[in-house]
Amino acid sequence: MKNTFRADEMIRALPSRVFDSLAEVPFGSDTVLIHGTLEDRSKLPVHWSGGTSNLHSVELSETGNLFEFLLQNNDLVSTRRKSSILKFLDSVGGNSICLDITGLSHHVWMPLVKLLIDEHRDFQCIYSEPRTYTSKMNPRPGEFFDLSERIRGFSPVPTFITVANLAEFDSCVVPLLGFEGTRLKYLIETLQPEGKNVFPVVGVPGFKLEYPFHTYEGNADALESDRAWTNVAFVDAACPFSLFHSLDDIKRTRSTSQLKIAPIGTKPHALGAAIYAVRNPTAELVYDHPIRKKTRSTGAGRCHVYNVSEFIRSL
Repeated sequence: MKNTFRADEMIRALPSRVFDSLAEVPFGSDTVLIHGTLEDRSKLPVHWSGGTSNLHSVELSETGNLFEFLLQNNDLVSTRRKSSILKFLDSVGGNSICLDITGLSHHVWMPLVKLLIDEHRDFQCIYSEPRTYTSKMNPRPGEFFDLSERIRGFSPVPTFITVANLAEFDSCVVPLLGFEGTRLKYLIETLQPEGKNVFPVVGVPGFKLEYPFHTYEGNADALESDRAWTNVAFVDAACPFSLFHSLDDIKRTRSTSQLKIAPIGTKPHALGAAIYAVRNPTAELVYDHPIRKKTRSTGAGRCHVYNVSEFIRSL
C-alpha cells in the first residue's frame, strides 16, 4: 500500500475551508448559490427563507434524463449543448458562483464545473457531509449502508466525452472507492483490467474514523482479485485537491497509460476527478450513474468550501 501525497502538497495550504454547517458559510453579497434538493442535507437553512439572508440562490431539479436539468421556471437546460449551459450560467448573474454539489447528481454538477473552468469563471464548490448514513436492515457481508436503488450502467458524463486518439495508450483504471463494493465489482467486470492496472483510492482520513474500514470491507472481494489492493492509495476523503495531485502522481508513474477514473466514492473525490479530467483531456471519467435513495442519509454535518478557481490558478 502507498500514499501518493507529495511533500510540496503537504506544505502548501490548499484552498478549502470547513464550517460546522452550511448556515455558517459567509457568502459575499455578489455570490450566487446554485444547489439541488436530492437529500435533506442539501436544502437551504430554514431561517434563510425568512429573508434574513441576502444570498441569491438558484435551485436545480433533475428529470431522470442524464442530459438535462430543470430550472425553477420549468426551463430545461441541455447538458449536451455547451451553448445551453453557458446561457444558464450567464443568466444567474453575480461576480462569483458557489456550486453546492451536495444535492446534485454527477451528470448535473460535473458539466457545470467543466464549463466554469473552461470559461475561467470565479467559483467555489461546497459539500455538506451527512450526519449519518442509513444502515441496511439485513445487510449482506460488506454492505453496511442503504445508498442506491440501482445503477443505470456506464455511459459518458455529459461534456466529458473523450475524443482524443488514444490508440498508443494502454488503460489504467483508478476507482475512487466508497462503501458500495458491488459498484467496484461491476466496474471490473465491465472493463476487465489486469490487477496491475487497477489503482484504487481509499478516503483516509474518512468523514468518520470508521469509514475507511467500511470501505475496505465493502470492497474486499474486488480488491483481492488480481491483488489490486497492493496499489491502494490513501487520500483525504474530503479533499478534491489532494485527489487531483494523487491522480497526477499515478499518471507520472504510468505515463504511457490512459487514466480511466471511476468516481464511485465521495463527492469531494469526484470533484477532484472532474477538475483533473478538465485539465487532462486524455483522462476519461467512467461512471455508472446510480439512482440514489432519498433516505440514504439523515441530517447534515460539516460543510466544506472549495475554492476551485484559486486552485486552478495555483497549478
